[in-house]
Amino acid sequence: MNLLKKTAAFLLGIFMLCGCQSIPDRSDSTAVSESSEPKTEEAENIEEISPTLYDIYKSDELIKLNAEGGVFNGSVRTDGEYDGHGYIVLDKGMTLTHIAEIPQPQHYRVIIAAKSEKGAVIRLTAKTRTEGMFYIEPSDDMGYGLYAVDCIYMSEGAMLLNFTVESGSAAIDYIMLEDTDSVNPEAYLVHSSSVSSNASVSAIGVMKYLTDTFGSGIITAQNVTPATNAEIEAIYKETGRYPAIRCGELALSLLDKESERAEEEIQLALEWGEKGGLVSYTWHWYSPDTSRAALTSETNFRLTSAIGGQDMEQLAISGAEEVQLLHDNGFVSDKMFALINDLDKIAEVLKRFDKADVPVIWQPIPDGESELYWWGGNSEEYKKLWEFIFKRLNKFHGLGNLIWVWNGSDSEFYPGNSYCDIIGQGIFEKSDSAFAGRFSALSELPDMQKKPMAITSCDSLPKPEYMLRDNAMWLWFAIGSGSYIVDSEGNLSEVYTDWQSLYNAYNSKICLTLDELPDFNQYALSD
Repeated sequence: MNLLKKTAAFLLGIFMLCGCQSIPDRSDSTAVSESSEPKTEEAENIEEISPTLYDIYKSDELIKLNAEGGVFNGSVRTDGEYDGHGYIVLDKGMTLTHIAEIPQPQHYRVIIAAKSEKGAVIRLTAKTRTEGMFYIEPSDDMGYGLYAVDCIYMSEGAMLLNFTVESGSAAIDYIMLEDTDSVNPEAYLVHSSSVSSNASVSAIGVMKYLTDTFGSGIITAQNVTPATNAEIEAIYKETGRYPAIRCGELALSLLDKESERAEEEIQLALEWGEKGGLVSYTWHWYSPDTSRAALTSETNFRLTSAIGGQDMEQLAISGAEEVQLLHDNGFVSDKMFALINDLDKIAEVLKRFDKADVPVIWQPIPDGESELYWWGGNSEEYKKLWEFIFKRLNKFHGLGNLIWVWNGSDSEFYPGNSYCDIIGQGIFEKSDSAFAGRFSALSELPDMQKKPMAITSCDSLPKPEYMLRDNAMWLWFAIGSGSYIVDSEGNLSEVYTDWQSLYNAYNSKICLTLDELPDFNQYALSD
């Protein structure tokens, strides 16, 4: 790793981006590689961008604003208990706007006193940047609860705060801003060992590299359109560098009609890994029935009926012939039988990477807390399915090349420390914030052992300098596939206008790109 990129997050270095460097000439069509082979030698000639200091003056501050003193489109109520001259009630889509005079540039905790009969979600925007969400719990109690978004950096002067109700309806009595610190450095005290019982040397090297990097650098990653390298080739043209991680989707591998594209996708990922890049796969599991759909609304396949009454522990390590015999004699349901067959097919795909000695950063069945997918909505059932997937792939199929990533935000759905290497987050807020409040909250959840945390999918490029400033050093960030519109010549479309931020991120001294990755087999044996 470039030594300059080992910026000490533990020292809470408070930095900002210095003078911007020009992006490459977009008219140079020769910059796009015609093959999937990464070109890393050119990156050595690109000057990396150094960060400079942010102003932070730590002091004790407390600012209190009564909600009714702001601008809003809800209603004022004066019944019951409240602070000041009343409270306001906002329904879905309504916004409260307040201006706070910030005396010192530093990190603040924003607290609201709120209540909701059926529960509500309120978005916090500071100036024009979304910084987090308040999740108001449903309550029949007349009293207000206090809800906070932490670790928000605010500069001195007038700060425009917007509170927008995204769902539900909520009463807000007052707002408080109090001084706080950036993310606690203890968030980075993580374990480097893999949860796989038979991890390969290269997987051990990848896991060691990831945990060594966590807190000192940010790895670049990109989700790709299946069976293409379009996004990562476009990034190379714009920045002169490739992302370190190629992030794909494995769902096509179970669709017979997509067999050609699925094979092309696997070949591109294998080539990427064999040339030294990191490979990641998310698995949105198309249901094991004829509907072949991941969304609950598009399939009648339900996890409850699939695993109900089944001996999950024994089935996880049972061979195909034994499972077939149990099914033929009525001991395994049709749905469970189909589920196991699907999982075994995915195992055969992953074995191709294992055989090629290519570790896979593995992200199965994401967002279990959401009822959007057939595997989600019920925490106990979801955890049983996750454990079943883990044991079947790890113990029965003997896959030792997987780095296990749990994508979720609700700790009730967390499968347990023995079944997870990394905690992933999808952030779709159209914001370049570091989302330090979410990072801090995740690191402090009591049920989770310390694990590295990454932004596995997002709709906007988070600014690395904000992550450094707030000490919210997500392990990697991966913009969603299709976020860049790519034309037939591999150019990013004019629809994507944030060229400078893209260039700055990929050439920042705190971000790691493909050309800076080590040999993971050697790294596993290093001190």
